Amino acid sequence: MRKIIYPLFFACITSILAPSIFYGKEKLGLLIIAHGSPMPAWNAPVLALEDEVLMVLNEKGDNPFTAVRVALMEFNEPSINTIIEEMEKSGLDRVYALPLLIAPSGHSLFDVPTILGLYYESEIVREIKEEGTTIADTKIKITLGPTLDSGDVLKEIMLDRVKKLSASPETEGVVLLAHGDHYFKPVWDVICGEIGSYICAKTGIEHYDYAYAEIGQTFIAEAVPMILRMAEKCDRTIVVGLYLSMGVDRMANNSILSIGRMKMESKEILEGYTIVFADKGLLPDQRISQWIAEKGLKWAAELP
Repeated sequence: MRKIIYPLFFACITSILAPSIFYGKEKLGLLIIAHGSPMPAWNAPVLALEDEVLMVLNEKGDNPFTAVRVALMEFNEPSINTIIEEMEKSGLDRVYALPLLIAPSGHSLFDVPTILGLYYESEIVREIKEEGTTIADTKIKITLGPTLDSGDVLKEIMLDRVKKLSASPETEGVVLLAHGDHYFKPVWDVICGEIGSYICAKTGIEHYDYAYAEIGQTFIAEAVPMILRMAEKCDRTIVVGLYLSMGVDRMANNSILSIGRMKMESKEILEGYTIVFADKGLLPDQRISQWIAEKGLKWAAELP
């Protein structure tokens, strides 16, 4: 009888004290979080990152992640909560969440952590719920990673967008457009300034400036004056955008400012100048997938 009881007793105690002996290492997940859009065309290159990042991880060998998923913060599925629920059902223990946002902002520091269940402030929770977003409730251990301004990926991609459009650097000027964030303007100013210095140093272009704008009225109100000032100064103006999944050419061709009954179209205002607009934002670009994979692998490698 003792021959049976002792081994069973030992097995029970060991399983409590050292579960890894029986269940193996923790199951890890990599969660890529983007803002999301009602437009499928915007979401498509973002959702494609799942397969692209998984391919990069597999090529590097010894992929530590059981699951690599993309979630959208708002407007569309798959939502953050939907993916977290699926990861929990898959038995994941830890998840590294990377917000695919350009730089620190209200979204990265408050909204995303709140939706993940990592941060609570009653006003933010109320606003998020009013927008129809479900806050995750999970036992998974979640670690939130940095925004895309960590490293040189933004500089490198914007440099390539400029090089593609540049024909005669000595006669050209560059304007960089970005969403920006009113509350984090000093941070965004530094990021946009560093990107400009990098572009000028690598191309020989001497004139550079930036503006914060979105498609629609803010493009005409905020971006167009900056573009026109550059166009008056240089023979040729290159406009690129620090946007995840949208080229500035679309903004330039589809923005309208309404003042009473009068409507002003951006393409009419810019007519007569030599201005070229980038047709791509940051995506699609393999360097984004590489950046995500490298951040994830570093996190996994440094786990206790």
